[in-house]
Amino acid sequence: MGSEANPFHRNDGLSDDSRAYETETKRLTNADYAGSFKAREGNDSTLARKADAPVRLAHLHSSNGIYGAERWTAMQVKYLDADVVNPVVITVGAKAGSELFYKMLIQEGWDAEHIALSGKLNLRALIELRRILNRRRIQVLHTHGFKSDVMGYLATRGSNIKLVSTPHGWSGDEGARIRFYELVSRVFLRRFDRIYPVSVGLLEGLRERGFPERRLHLIVNAVDDAPFADCFEARRSRRADEPFNVLFVGRLCRPKGVFDLLEAFSQARFDCPVELRFIGAGVEEAALVARCRELGMQTRVRFVGAVVDVVPHLVWSSVLVLPSYSEGIPRALMEACCAGVPVIGTAIPGIQVLIRDGVRGLLVGAGDIASLARALERTASDPAAAELMAKDAREYVMARHGASRQARQFEQQYRALLLHDQSSVSSEAQ
Repeated sequence: MGSEANPFHRNDGLSDDSRAYETETKRLTNADYAGSFKAREGNDSTLARKADAPVRLAHLHSSNGIYGAERWTAMQVKYLDADVVNPVVITVGAKAGSELFYKMLIQEGWDAEHIALSGKLNLRALIELRRILNRRRIQVLHTHGFKSDVMGYLATRGSNIKLVSTPHGWSGDEGARIRFYELVSRVFLRRFDRIYPVSVGLLEGLRERGFPERRLHLIVNAVDDAPFADCFEARRSRRADEPFNVLFVGRLCRPKGVFDLLEAFSQARFDCPVELRFIGAGVEEAALVARCRELGMQTRVRFVGAVVDVVPHLVWSSVLVLPSYSEGIPRALMEACCAGVPVIGTAIPGIQVLIRDGVRGLLVGAGDIASLARALERTASDPAAAELMAKDAREYVMARHGASRQARQFEQQYRALLLHDQSSVSSEAQ
């Protein structure tokens, strides 16, 4: 695509990937599904009559920080109707950062438990998870990530608990070890009751791997815009002479393009004070810090680590950059859009769903460091144009990816699973 190599190219038409996305989402809501939609609408009253008590739901996470999957769950817990679904979040892990998500949930007043044991096929952790599920009489277990997928499957064997998962993206290109873990995870996923990919790209990937169509249900990624309203207002008072602040939020690993961003930042030529801030942790953090020193960039690059609240960093930023090689529909990008932060991303399907090049942000080819450097220079030199694109992106994301609508979709999914009412469980998209 021409726009991949040139961040200055304005492309008002849809890319092939974006067109495929639009086609898929339309297909999921066209006449072929009209009958099932009518059946679902008709069954709403049936669901209400049969559900005497809220569905007892548990989300399961095993991670060392607060990233897209964790923010997804926090958003869903916030927007679920307590009269329909009663959720608890269970986190597992003994490494540094593994309690961050649990502590955030408790601080915000949500129900959560933490198992302070390794999540890598630890028998003690499995026994403790099974004990929690039994004590809370959980009916649906919703897993996130390859470790929680495997743990969830093993802990629920021989029970009546419905098992569902949301793949937020694959990380196999991080190395052979992660590829192996995700391969094992996908073996177990084939036995889950439902799988809810967050993007068309992930849905198609599961189809290509031979997952049964009846188990796959697309519910596209969503974002809670409420926490970013004050951030948006605060950014409106930014002065034109402020430094140019570049922000990255996510795991520090090669598939996220963090080395590309560091190289592009070092090559770009700016006419104002600049700073690059990395929010997050990951397997490549030490190597990234070492490369920063080699480039002599220590005074202009800051490694913040994992954070609970990203809002202050969005207020600080002039642009958020997500130079990933693969994504579902990235939460960091949606949150930046809700906050009114200009964005630069790569021309990959999960990002093109949100960003149209030159309209709602700038797109460059994945791995194209020179184009990324030019996109940074363009954003720094013309902040007024960047803010106009950010305004369009904010309106687009808030209109199409609302948290409340996604919560209603999952409420219906959870209840229908328990009622064995397959006609009411239909794929839903935008």
